[in-house]
Amino acid sequence: MIEESDRLALHLRRLRLRHFEILLAVARQGSLTAAAQALDCGQPAVSQWLAEIEAAVGVRLFERGRQLKPTPHLAPVLRHARRVVADGQRLQRELDAVSAGAQGVVRIGTMVVASAGLLPRALLALRASGSPMRLEVVEDIAQGLWERFERRELDLIVGRLDERAFAPHIEAQALYQDPHCVVAGRKHLLLRGAPTWARAARHPWILPPRQTELRRAIDATFLQEGLPPATPWLESAVPTVIQRLMQATDCLAVVSGTAGRYYEELGALRVVRLALKYDVGPIGMAWTRGDDSPALVQVLGALRAAVA
Repeated sequence: MIEESDRLALHLRRLRLRHFEILLAVARQGSLTAAAQALDCGQPAVSQWLAEIEAAVGVRLFERGRQLKPTPHLAPVLRHARRVVADGQRLQRELDAVSAGAQGVVRIGTMVVASAGLLPRALLALRASGSPMRLEVVEDIAQGLWERFERRELDLIVGRLDERAFAPHIEAQALYQDPHCVVAGRKHLLLRGAPTWARAARHPWILPPRQTELRRAIDATFLQEGLPPATPWLESAVPTVIQRLMQATDCLAVVSGTAGRYYEELGALRVVRLALKYDVGPIGMAWTRGDDSPALVQVLGALRAAVA
């Protein structure tokens, strides 16, 4: 007798990449008519594709009406659809790259802590070695990178590792420690004389969002110094926003040591000689477990060598 899980697997094998592209379009547009227009095809065809998807998964994904209303079953199916479509797009890019003489494509997501030093050194080494590969790099905060990674839009994350890097389907390697530091505008009053946390507490702060590891480390440092946690003037983890506001205000912020040194080299900000009592995870890299593509393996090796 066929088990229910086996039966579902048999039905899912009937679905093609086009089914998932149709589903994503319907979810994005919110109606069959709008999806048909976006896909440049007839509404009956879109309706038929959607019916085939629902028949394959065995549940209703939308309640029909003038506007489609998602059912609770839609979210997990959409996550799977995004991965399938992203894998298809990745395959096409890799085939194009190989046809052009490259080993493959590696899509890298990086944080400022790595893009200011580690990643450029590794990329320059790869270029000098003549490695035939195509590289794509995007910079974002951790939350944005992990969301892209889960959608299969990235092959590798280079930056500060947190608990998300230790999921069962992920391979991760810590490369080095990079303690955070406090930064201020170049003429900030806190730079006059010996800075203390008590003096720092009197100034406005730009802090990372609540419930992040770094925010908890900052709050714990204030408490360890016998001070109440700083009240943020702004909560943000966007590096460009933080840098510009720091130059125009008397705010203080906490950034990685690498970013702090980078801002000092640019003449944009100054590092304040205050050390957090607690800090967060190491700098490292994370990729999908089992991904042993030659291009990715070379990038990983270049990153390890760049640290050495």
